[in-house]
Amino acid sequence: MQFQNKYGTINVLPNPKQFRNKTLGLSMSGGADSTILCILLAKTIESKGLNITIQPFSGYDLWAPLDTAGLPNIITFIKSQFPNVKINWPVSVEFDTQGSPDGNNTYIGQLKKNMVDTGFINDLLVAISRGPELETQLTFNVRNTEHPIKRIPGYNIWNEVEEANPNLAPFKEVDKRFIVQCYKDFGYESLLKQTNSCTDPAGNCGECWWCQERTWAINTVFGDTQ
Repeated sequence: MQFQNKYGTINVLPNPKQFRNKTLGLSMSGGADSTILCILLAKTIESKGLNITIQPFSGYDLWAPLDTAGLPNIITFIKSQFPNVKINWPVSVEFDTQGSPDGNNTYIGQLKKNMVDTGFINDLLVAISRGPELETQLTFNVRNTEHPIKRIPGYNIWNEVEEANPNLAPFKEVDKRFIVQCYKDFGYESLLKQTNSCTDPAGNCGECWWCQERTWAINTVFGDTQ
């Protein structure tokens, strides 16, 4: 199903027949990207009358417990919006990264593998998106402890974007402005405020790359009213 706004066009399940009677895993962190992807996926399933089950999954990092703290309420809300779509409660793995930037991917990667290998899910979607243009990212006031440029060619995490299957990663050709615009277009502004993009243990630090990207996108779409 196609979704379009002034920041781009995406297709969610462009070949829906291949997923008929399947369970699709969806990596959800409680962040803005995965939350709206769950909604767009549910809209697609409902609109096309597809027999597809959504199986969210996540990681609970003891080092950053606020990272996914809002996910239960988010899932509850989405289920209430789409009562005729089968949305299961999240499967989660608990771990302690001690702040290691790769720890999260290691544990969640093993969870994904186990779910696919056992047939618990048939395939999985990811909400990875492109980063803002370089000129924009250079204006970010990112703390020095991490890569200041992300998700564009030649920089950190670009390989994950580039290698993502477009049939399973519908946001790979758009940036966060598209995602925030979806919240605005569908009237989910209050839900956007419940999401968390920060990876700092205390949450909403305002200084990490993820907070800077989120602020840029929200200010671009809404102005300074949010």
